[in-house]
Amino acid sequence: MTAADLSESADPVITAHTQRRYEEERAKRVRDDGTKQFIDIVDSSPHRHFGEDPWMDASTIEGIEAKFPKDRCEILIIGAGWGGILFAVRMVEAGIAPEQIRIVDAAGGFGGAWYWNRYPGLMCDIESYCYLPLLEETGYVPKTRYAVGDEIREYATLVTQKWGIAECGVFGTKAQKFTWDEDSKEWQVDLTQQRSGGSSKSLQIRSNFVVMSSGLLSNPKLPGIPGILDYQGETFHTSRWAYDITGGSSSDPSLVNLQDKRVAIIGTGATSVQTVPALAQWSKRLYIIQRTPGAVDIRGQRKTDEEWFHREVAWAQDWQRQRIRNFHDHITTGDRPDTNLVDDGWTYAPGLVAICGNPDGPKTPEEVPAYVKMLNEIDLPRQDRIRARVDELIKDPATAAKLKPWYPTWCKRPLFHDQYLDSFNRDNVTLLDTAGKGVDRITADSIVIGDESYPVDVIVFATGYRTPLVGSPADKANTTIIGVNGISMSEEWARAGPSTLHGMMDSNFPNLFLAGPDQATLSGNITFNLNQAATHAAYILAQSKRRAHGEKCIIRVNPEAAEVWGHLIMRHAGGFGAMVGCTPGFFNAEAEIDRIPADRQALAARSGFLGTGAESYAAIIEDWRQEGSMTGIEVQV
Repeated sequence: MTAADLSESADPVITAHTQRRYEEERAKRVRDDGTKQFIDIVDSSPHRHFGEDPWMDASTIEGIEAKFPKDRCEILIIGAGWGGILFAVRMVEAGIAPEQIRIVDAAGGFGGAWYWNRYPGLMCDIESYCYLPLLEETGYVPKTRYAVGDEIREYATLVTQKWGIAECGVFGTKAQKFTWDEDSKEWQVDLTQQRSGGSSKSLQIRSNFVVMSSGLLSNPKLPGIPGILDYQGETFHTSRWAYDITGGSSSDPSLVNLQDKRVAIIGTGATSVQTVPALAQWSKRLYIIQRTPGAVDIRGQRKTDEEWFHREVAWAQDWQRQRIRNFHDHITTGDRPDTNLVDDGWTYAPGLVAICGNPDGPKTPEEVPAYVKMLNEIDLPRQDRIRARVDELIKDPATAAKLKPWYPTWCKRPLFHDQYLDSFNRDNVTLLDTAGKGVDRITADSIVIGDESYPVDVIVFATGYRTPLVGSPADKANTTIIGVNGISMSEEWARAGPSTLHGMMDSNFPNLFLAGPDQATLSGNITFNLNQAATHAAYILAQSKRRAHGEKCIIRVNPEAAEVWGHLIMRHAGGFGAMVGCTPGFFNAEAEIDRIPADRQALAARSGFLGTGAESYAAIIEDWRQEGSMTGIEVQV
């Protein structure tokens, strides 16, 4: 099927009308303060309690001194989510002993976003047969088509045990600063571990190599609503779900404590869509506060039949990689495979190439306007169908009108759920649509929107995370990285952007591996990106050690090779041209990408993702490894 096939039902007149509606709705939501409208929990002392770990018992965490008995390690990985786990797995497979690896995380265990998020209804919105990595290697069969949070966290633990890295975790610990030491060919790292009783312990260690894999969903944020700290009722962020307030648990979402409570949930994104059905079922009164409606498609959750799984899914060697490739090959404006192995909502949303990249994207700036027009045309039938679904499911026409998404598919993460929209038909549920403006203020006992005040007993913030489009890996990890000649990563990336090869290593920061997506790639299936990065880093490390004949070495990117790679990224940046003009949100840094000054646009283009897509990126790095000469990498003994 081609782009023409997908767009045959799009009427150009309707497309023009819809485009005007998109622009009108966007205009209601654009704010001058952009990302500054939010409170970054990590960086705001008065709000830091929203980010405290409700799951960790500090008394059970092994002390930092015991984890670094000689104040050093071979490989230090920052982040214990799927990225950190996969980097450790691939390093072990490349010959690094688990005892030489340490994985640092502020959390109390493995899982990353799946450690922190335990809200009711939590599940992955990517098919588990694609999302859960290493299924072929472990022989594990996911319990459902879309794995729930507890299962994903348990599977992560299973993986750490199978590859012998379970004891590599250094938890309750933050990396404060990294300083490159050229003479000793290693990184000096300042760590701080939280102890029971509120105390902390600092330790300076050294590591030959560092991996930055702190994740894209590691910095929760709050809306900058006046009065948040004045509120006297119960409140929490969904990434730190307070079951002591709601009742229930992640495995038993019976929120019995809310039966006599008036609850407000602020936000209608991916988290809210999954949480609302449970809140609606158990709350005496639920207010759902919306700035921008989500585009909610059918999920189609079902249990995995093991006989079917082995017959139709895991039927051949390398089945998972082939399935993921088929998934990617259906998110395209070009020819699609005859067989759709995954056959879910993602694979019928070709417009997602606007954020994931497209090998058939524009080759010159002059081609961008026509390309964007084509994307809107092929996307229109899908968004029309999703808006029609709202009318089909919502009984009240006024509520239905407010729940319809008026933006292209790619402007916000696609949402999938089979009970969310039905929740608005309940007598105890009220949609408070703010027409893009948000809540005006919060008082001691109420939420105020316009001239109306709504008394509530509990406020749940489903307001997401700091955008991954802003800042360097150091900024995203809330740390300081000082490379060659005293160069600060935060300052250098802000001034000149990244200087990487394949998004994997920056020429100014030797022996330090990155997990992307900057100057790399982005798939809706993020574990694919992480596995690609981990495999690539492990290859580079193993080959470099071989060339160094066992001697301590420095691995660095040749600056000329980094410049060539940066030009390649910039040359294909037009593939993301449809992101300009999107409704503000996580993907476009609250529309700040539309306001990049002309003299910074080239820098922004070369700092982004590879515009030809995830499979194109995979082919490039696989061919590079196959060729074997490690072009662009210098190994110094």
